[in-house]
Amino acid sequence: MTNDITGIHSARTGQAGNRNTKRVGNESDAPARAGDRANTGDDKVSLTSTAARLKDIERRLATDQPPFDAERVNRTKQAIANGKYHVDAGRVADKMLKFEKPFDK
Repeated sequence: MTNDITGIHSARTGQAGNRNTKRVGNESDAPARAGDRANTGDDKVSLTSTAARLKDIERRLATDQPPFDAERVNRTKQAIANGKYHVDAGRVADKMLKFEKPFDK
C-alpha cells in the first residue's frame, strides 16, 4: 500500500524541507481501490532532508562526548576538597540576570 502524504499540511510548505516521493510497485492505468492494494507489500517510507539532518544530529549527540577542561575539573575538585573553593556571589548573580534577560519579553 502506498500513501501519498505530500499534501498534508500544505499550508506549511517550505517548513518541512525537500519532499520527494516515488510510487513503488506495479502501476496500472486505472487506480486501484484501497482494499485491493492493502497486501501488495510495496510500502515505502522516505525522510525529508530536514528529518535526515535531524537524525544525523541526534546520532552525533548520542555518540560524541562534549568537550570539557579536565584540568579545570581536577583543580575545582581539589579546591572543594581542601575547603578553598570560593563562590563569587556577585558574579553568579550577574550571570543569572544576563541569562534571564531574554525571557523578560
